[in-house]
Amino acid sequence: MPVLALSRQPQVVRAGERWEMTVRLKAPHGNSNPHGFDYELWLWEQGVQATGYVRAGPRDAAPRLLADSWRHPLERARQSVRDAILEKVADRDAAAVIAALVTGDQNAIDRAGWDVFRATGVAHLVSISGLHITMFYALALRLLAALWRRSAHVTPRLCLAVPAVTAGGWGGLALATLYAAFSGWGVPAQRTIWMLAAMLLLRLGGRQWPWHATWWWAMAVVVALDPWALMQAGFWLSFVAVGVLFAAGSAAPADPRGPGSEGADSAANGPLRRWPRWGAGRAARVLRAIWRAGREQWIVTLALTPLTLLLFNQVSLLGLPANAVAIPLVTLLITPLAMLGVAWHPFWDLAALAVQGLVVFLAWLAAWPWAVADVAASPPALAVAGVLGGLLLSLRLPWRWRLQGLPLLLPVLLWQAPRPPAGEFELLGADIGQGNAVLVRTARHSLLYDAGPRFSRDSDAGHRTLVPLLRAKTVALRHTAGCAGRCGPVPRCP
Repeated sequence: MPVLALSRQPQVVRAGERWEMTVRLKAPHGNSNPHGFDYELWLWEQGVQATGYVRAGPRDAAPRLLADSWRHPLERARQSVRDAILEKVADRDAAAVIAALVTGDQNAIDRAGWDVFRATGVAHLVSISGLHITMFYALALRLLAALWRRSAHVTPRLCLAVPAVTAGGWGGLALATLYAAFSGWGVPAQRTIWMLAAMLLLRLGGRQWPWHATWWWAMAVVVALDPWALMQAGFWLSFVAVGVLFAAGSAAPADPRGPGSEGADSAANGPLRRWPRWGAGRAARVLRAIWRAGREQWIVTLALTPLTLLLFNQVSLLGLPANAVAIPLVTLLITPLAMLGVAWHPFWDLAALAVQGLVVFLAWLAAWPWAVADVAASPPALAVAGVLGGLLLSLRLPWRWRLQGLPLLLPVLLWQAPRPPAGEFELLGADIGQGNAVLVRTARHSLLYDAGPRFSRDSDAGHRTLVPLLRAKTVALRHTAGCAGRCGPVPRCP
């Protein structure tokens, strides 16, 4: 049975319900533009095979609810939690972020919020990441292992047959998988679950793989289950970030026995071995943790900047300070409070206060004149070379080898889209559906005629089609009062 995307729904439709209604369907169709949003591909990735609307003519029967089953309990639970968050939390913007962190549903975040998150480079935090899954797994493992040990007097034979580490490992993996599925089963969550499963099987079997084998195995499983994941930017950003951290020695596959079980000498043999030994005091441990987090963020920034430019022609210049504040705040405070709110709703109010403070800080950063750098779309060969240059700079190699990545990276950063010669012009017609959108470029000027239709409050042809095209051509937008009506759909760009 095909999956449908319908508009004009008569009332709220809940997961698990079966409806009878008169609809008009058509094959999915989207605009075709370079550097623009591929709507047809996105629908295909979501499994949507037809779009349409509910007919409401005088001869059409009214929609009728046939049954309300419990065949989709996970989807029903996610929808109930999302609705509860949006109802209980007064601040709409904070509620949208909390719903995204708990259920993986990001639809409630408006476009202004996404613009701030992208401008500051923290959009990856507005979802359940691999770090959240790993922390949840470690806590579940320790809790289940402790409960298993305490049950030895009740089931001594079972506890002797199945060690606490094994029971905690499998139980923690099951709970982490359930958590990842409840949060939307995104690519970062899938990657983490499969890597944890591989490490658990290897450790319990007394074997060990090199990090790249586990990394490739997790990637192969994700692609085998969802081949269209290769078309998602999040797939490449997620796997490249983790692979670079492993290769640079700043991360290691999570020990399925939990934190601290790998031995006291792990820190001494890791990337912090050169840090001055100031004793085992809490201050020294905090300083080491801060230094390591900063180094990891710098490595990820170096590696992902050219890849981000290849995918979006845009990169945040304030990603380091923004992530330095946002990562610990979201990981250690907001996400735990948001998850605890499922059991006791007042925790959502505390999470909302933290979200509000974070958004104020991020909006202040995003308002800086040079918060975001727009780079023209470079030729594919240069773009791939730039990605390789960024990887080379971030790897743990001698500096004479790492510095060779600069000649590969600089052409991408300095590339300018070629303009027509003096006395000539270039005419680009954008596919925006209804209406016309024409970009006229000369040697010194660019003129955009029309900005396209508005589809909804947070979606329009200007934002979806024209802004990526202008960014790829290195066109800076300047709004004036006289053209506010036409350029309204197009957001202000630096």
